[in-house]
Amino acid sequence: IFFGAYPNVQNLFGERGINDRLQWKEHSMIFAMPSKPGEFSRFDFPDVLPAPLNGIWAILRNNEMLTWPEKIKFAIGLLPAMVGGQAYVEAQDGLSVKEWMEKQGVPERVTDEVFIAMSKALNFINPDELSMQCILIALNRFLQEKHGSKMDR
Repeated sequence: IFFGAYPNVQNLFGERGINDRLQWKEHSMIFAMPSKPGEFSRFDFPDVLPAPLNGIWAILRNNEMLTWPEKIKFAIGLLPAMVGGQAYVEAQDGLSVKEWMEKQGVPERVTDEVFIAMSKALNFINPDELSMQCILIALNRFLQEKHGSKMDR
């Protein structure tokens, strides 16, 4: 499985002439909910909207995983990353995901419910060990590319 935001992998498949064999799955992210064992939550990205609107829509429509106050606090926490651009992203390398979330006032449950999965998907380690720079780079790609978080299997 790989994300649509991996241009080198897509280029490799193009060079090999196997793009027609890719099996893109529906553009949604499905998370296991640690607080509700056996239950899953979906973030569905509509094809009719461009990035980042499709991602914003997916987050706003999901009410199973994050509450509205958690969504608002997380959005406020991300503002410096959106405004500060690449310089801000690079400056976050000294902070773990968990440290950055705490510094930005993002509720701990957001880290536990969403970013533990993202951290493990990106580097196979927990949020208290992974640099926030890695997460912000991935989020930036997902926000800029309509199919950045779409997966192929």
